[in-house]
Amino acid sequence: MGIKKYFSISNISLMGAAVVGSYVLISTYIVKRSLPAGACPLESYDKWIYLAMALAIISVVTDGLGRKSRA
Repeated sequence: MGIKKYFSISNISLMGAAVVGSYVLISTYIVKRSLPAGACPLESYDKWIYLAMALAIISVVTDGLGRKSRA
């Protein structure tokens, strides 16, 4: 794989992580805002949070591989 492909994968996965993470934060804020004080929301965003973390890790790993092959 070429260096450009690693950077492309890195950039795309980082943008995906940012989009998914923003979705989770905004959704959680909207749900908590509409509930009374002390109430616990029933929706779970664990899968979305894990997806955002996985995309961020993929971004870091592919960026590191691209930098290593350049040296």
